[in-house]
Amino acid sequence: NCKMMNEDNLKEEETDEIVVRVKAFMMNSNHEILLVSSNDGVQLIGGHVEEGEDQVNTLKREIMEEAGIAVTDEEISEPFYEVRHYIKNYFNTSKNTVAKMVYYVVKTDKKPDMGKIHLTNQEKKYNFSLQYILMDSFTQKVQEFLNSEKEINRLIASEMLSAFDELTANKDKLIGSF
Repeated sequence: NCKMMNEDNLKEEETDEIVVRVKAFMMNSNHEILLVSSNDGVQLIGGHVEEGEDQVNTLKREIMEEAGIAVTDEEISEPFYEVRHYIKNYFNTSKNTVAKMVYYVVKTDKKPDMGKIHLTNQEKKYNFSLQYILMDSFTQKVQEFLNSEKEINRLIASEMLSAFDELTANKDKLIGSF
């Protein structure tokens, strides 16, 4: 399933670049989801796909960098949801961009290892931290950020809730008996 966010009504042929980010609903057998708290908001573990890197390897790298957890291919689902943001360049400082956010489920009981985490300076500056939240409390927790003073936190929260709706609609297929 794919959701399009295109307030500027850009056409595909009007875009100059595609930026891909992967996001993980990291779940354990207690039906808890690992959330990142940062910059007065919440988000899922994930990040940018680097040149020459595929999405699964990006996900593995980001999970190691942000949670200190080494996950295997078997713990990672197929992507189940994508959000595309079409971003018009109004200031001639960059390019018209499609930002693709691709969502996965990662099922693991491995615990974060703070000794293996490698945060960027920006993540450190924004007080990056991890917390588990029960799947049943996810919507309520994330909705708290829909009224954030920071637009980016409102956008991330809204997108996470949309992806979570897709996850719960396909819960049997994506989570199964885990």
